[in-house]
Amino acid sequence: MRIRGIGIITVIVFILFYRPVLSQEKPDNDRPDAANEQTSPASQEMREKDPSKLWVDLSGLMYMEWAYFTGFNNSGGDEWNRVPRWGIDTTNYPSLIGSEPSNYSYQNSNTFRLQRAYLTLKKEIGDIFSVKVTTDIQPTGPDFLFLKYGFVQLYKEFSTPYGPIFVKAQGGKIATPVIGFTDWLSDLRWIGPNFLNGSKFVLNGKSFDNEADLGGLFSIGFFRLLRFEYTYTNGEGYLFDNSETYAGKAHTIMASVNPELFRLKELFINFYARWEDTNTNRVDTSNLESSPIGYVIKYSGIDKSSYWGVGAAWYSDLVKIGINFFLPQMTFSKTVFLPTTAAALWYAPGHTEHFYLIDSWVNFNLGAIVKPAPVLVVARYGYGKELKSLIGNERRTHETIVAGAGVGYQFSRYFRMVAYYEYIRYHEGTWFNDFAKKDPTPNNSVYVKAEVKY
Repeated sequence: MRIRGIGIITVIVFILFYRPVLSQEKPDNDRPDAANEQTSPASQEMREKDPSKLWVDLSGLMYMEWAYFTGFNNSGGDEWNRVPRWGIDTTNYPSLIGSEPSNYSYQNSNTFRLQRAYLTLKKEIGDIFSVKVTTDIQPTGPDFLFLKYGFVQLYKEFSTPYGPIFVKAQGGKIATPVIGFTDWLSDLRWIGPNFLNGSKFVLNGKSFDNEADLGGLFSIGFFRLLRFEYTYTNGEGYLFDNSETYAGKAHTIMASVNPELFRLKELFINFYARWEDTNTNRVDTSNLESSPIGYVIKYSGIDKSSYWGVGAAWYSDLVKIGINFFLPQMTFSKTVFLPTTAAALWYAPGHTEHFYLIDSWVNFNLGAIVKPAPVLVVARYGYGKELKSLIGNERRTHETIVAGAGVGYQFSRYFRMVAYYEYIRYHEGTWFNDFAKKDPTPNNSVYVKAEVKY
């Protein structure tokens, strides 16, 4: 009995000490990137002797979600307008015909989606040069796997009595500064694109910037206080590698003030600007044979797209909060029609379309102050308005409001999830009231979103 009692006490002590060990996080050696961080001396020596070998840093990132949709089915690629009030097209009154449904189907209103799947390869090729290549997926379309980023970078930092100065240059398929910097400040790219990146959705099908593009970047930073970036790119975006369709190039400028020097390293005051010639002296002869009235040649001058904006953000482990305000505009040149069966010329006058765009966010992580409870609270608000234009939209305004909020949990630095609700309202302002049409039905959608790093 005595021996049995000693055995029981030994088992109880083992369980009491073993349970806390099981409840702790795995050590760093079990992390997905531990092999990259802990390099053996022999491997490090081989890297230094022969840097041409494929000694690289490899990482991955996935965004996944389950979504339940209700309301207006808006893909974000086309313009939207008021919809038939009773499901009947009254434009050919009195011959009334049915109208196609514009809302999500009740039978097919939820889906699982893989939004992004990045694989990133990085390699240093000297003291100041490095290379980065990132592949991505396209869930729809012919190019299922494509190159998202691929560039060579120069980075050099200089020490001065007043603080460090850095110089950075990139060439290739690079990230555009405004969208990339906004995603970094909010840390909400896994929830969805920011509203400048997704401007097609909130500005009635109009796009003003891209996540990545082919070209070059120059950046310089002074004393942990001021950062300036300039890019010169094709303008079409990362899906148009060697098939440039625009005649002009895109210029983007970003200046960011971060007074870390004055013990305010969390505060960022930002200024943005971008301009691009989208079409230069375009000649369209596509209807040369099919036009029955002889207007066979269409000539346009220089069309332009641009925006400028300001923003402020607070970036810390506990809370990330910020707002950006943009003033985008599109300028369309005069279009001349050259007929072949008449002596006169016809033309469409040039005009400019103006927009407002607001992008704001809140990202709260309780784990920054209570490590055992990394609860996430996130929220986003976007507002887009297309102003009245006689030629552009027949003096009709289009307003889109997107508001979303969610609660989630960060299981580790490599995996987090959130349950997210999103409300979208559409409103078209017209100078006359058409009782047969109404604004599109607002969206009330629910998501379960996840981010996985590896």
